[in-house]
Amino acid sequence: MAENKKPSIGLNDKERFPLLPDLSFLQQLRQDEFAPRYNFQSGDRLEAAHLEKVKAYAHKISNTKAFWKVGEQPDWLEDYLNWCIDTVPFYKDRTRSFAEQPTISRSDLRAAPWDFVSKDAPLEELLVYQTSGTTGPAMDVLFDPVSQACWIPQLQSILQQYGITLDAAPDKVAIALICSQQETLTYASLSTYLNGAGVLKINLNPADWKDLNDRLLYLQKYDPQVLTGDPFAFLDLLKLQPVIRPKVLVSSAMKLTAGIGRKLEDYFGCPVLDIYSLTECRMVAVAEGDRYRAIRPELYLEVFDKHQDVALPYGERGELVITGGNNPFLPLIRYRTGDFCSIEMENGVPYLVGLEARLPVPFYTLAGELVNNIEISRAMMPLPLAGFTLHQDKSYRLTFTGWSDEAIAPAVQDVLQRIFKTGIAVDVEVHPVQAMRHSKVVNYSSAFALEDAGV
Repeated sequence: MAENKKPSIGLNDKERFPLLPDLSFLQQLRQDEFAPRYNFQSGDRLEAAHLEKVKAYAHKISNTKAFWKVGEQPDWLEDYLNWCIDTVPFYKDRTRSFAEQPTISRSDLRAAPWDFVSKDAPLEELLVYQTSGTTGPAMDVLFDPVSQACWIPQLQSILQQYGITLDAAPDKVAIALICSQQETLTYASLSTYLNGAGVLKINLNPADWKDLNDRLLYLQKYDPQVLTGDPFAFLDLLKLQPVIRPKVLVSSAMKLTAGIGRKLEDYFGCPVLDIYSLTECRMVAVAEGDRYRAIRPELYLEVFDKHQDVALPYGERGELVITGGNNPFLPLIRYRTGDFCSIEMENGVPYLVGLEARLPVPFYTLAGELVNNIEISRAMMPLPLAGFTLHQDKSYRLTFTGWSDEAIAPAVQDVLQRIFKTGIAVDVEVHPVQAMRHSKVVNYSSAFALEDAGV
């Protein structure tokens, strides 16, 4: 580094989009008279070599018809295991026999994310993303530009099964991530892979907009081709009755119930897809009837006993465990997802049967206002909690159980009273961390159904 070079506080747009010479559409999205008050700036940082890797990945994921055969393992698995042992600190002392590999969990990733960074990963390309906190405390996940950008080819590989293509034009909004939270990062961005098409992340919270009607006017003006979000956000979007024509709606942060899916399909007149996705490795499978079809040939899927490191045969129900991915900042070997299913193989493709993933759990204030559990997870982040559970009964009473070695019960009370407004009854118990029996507890439960929102 040259001695006279000053440290950079943040990237500029040219650095965020080095291959896009014309950023006028980006400025238009940000400065539109109806635009929200964006609070963040984001870019894919794809250089020419990166873009070629993303295109190669898109070709592979769209054209691989069989992943592995029953009784066999993927042909890439041995090389992947050896690469992890040779370059990733967390795996350095492991045996080179895949059958003897122990499982890892979210607590391992959260405790030391740097131990999962391969020596081959270029540190100057590090990107950090925070999990949503739908099932537990939010967590930082590391990516590089290629693995981050590959979520769009993953989505495309699903859409092509429905005959849906994206108009990858530099004056179109391809994808809008819809949120409905008290606070979240929002931005207008572009996709280099989609030739500079727009990618938005917007929050329907009125506080994020200059005028209440701007939410409708902005969405209707740019008419995104794909809307992604969770069931809470889609229900709030439905209340706005926007006159837009998306090609598809995608729910991936939480499992979409059939009732909400039908409401969305009836209004928007397009397919509504339920995609099983994890921030740790992005999209995994898409719902097809009562099963989820795996979409990633570079992910090896197994089912393990809930309490022991014992792999279960196809057809037996257990915890879904994932190996693989294309992220040098987070290579996974037998990662326990915390979600449960059995696996069936069909023509070399795994299907997840009876997937018990992250159902949306609704909470309500005494006034009947819906509270997204993501808000609760984020509000608990500053507190020294190893884990917690929260339940709401039909009388609206909240019961909180947490694990911490500090006296934080009053702080928990304050957080919940702030989120749920005054007057709600809250019972708080905080136990020592050593009393916590599981590394991943089921955080949220409610006596209410999301359909109680009355949409």
